[in-house]
Amino acid sequence: MIIVMGAALFFGSCAALDRFFFENTAYSLRLITLDLDRVLTREEALDATGLHEGGNIFSVDLGRVKAALLEFPQIESVCVERKLPDQLSISLIARKPVAWVAPDGETGDPSASEKSLLVDAGGFLMRPRHVLPEYFHLPAIYGVQSDNISAGDILPGEDLRLALELIDRVAKNPNGRLRIRTLNISRGYCLEVVSDHNAHILFGTDDFDGQLYRLQQLLVHCDESGRTLNTVNLMVKRNTPVTFVVAAVPSGGIGAEKKY
Repeated sequence: MIIVMGAALFFGSCAALDRFFFENTAYSLRLITLDLDRVLTREEALDATGLHEGGNIFSVDLGRVKAALLEFPQIESVCVERKLPDQLSISLIARKPVAWVAPDGETGDPSASEKSLLVDAGGFLMRPRHVLPEYFHLPAIYGVQSDNISAGDILPGEDLRLALELIDRVAKNPNGRLRIRTLNISRGYCLEVVSDHNAHILFGTDDFDGQLYRLQQLLVHCDESGRTLNTVNLMVKRNTPVTFVVAAVPSGGIGAEKKY
């Protein structure tokens, strides 16, 4: 009797679930809302997850959907929710890139290269499916010695970590006058920065705050004096070597530049 009663209870429960949930047309999936943070298109997200309207909402494996989306390195987190009776909501948060990383030996525009990767503040490398307009203005890191960088990995090497640290320090000072365009780490003992005004700046590998403070004072002086900074070696703390670019007196109707 116990076995018969247990079997009857089990099959009765299954029948009830089928009738009231899995076969109930009230729980047919009619709307899938997607907040994709500009990482994927709707078509790409649906294709990756295999979702479509019309199936039963309880037949959707939320864990599988989340795992499928997390396969994209540019996606940091995913939230998948059922909204009964007939809606499924998916929202994701994308990793925020802070720079481009160009492969070894490359010197051109990284946003135009299929081998270049984006990197976030934590050093996570990713290849964007869609290059957004704001990515064109990100700093580019050149001189990477490692051949093993790939999407989904953490950026290797102490020199690369220092490059990200410098970019972070500059970004956290919105009133600073430095805007990094490129950053070369090939020398190892220093970081070679080119600003958006084409100034060439050498940073040592420690005391970024002190170096940025001295650079800020120099840039303020340039603004007040009308000079244009050409080069500065911030590795030297006293009597810092600096050159400026000035327009020379035209000779024969042709302009020239002089550095001193």
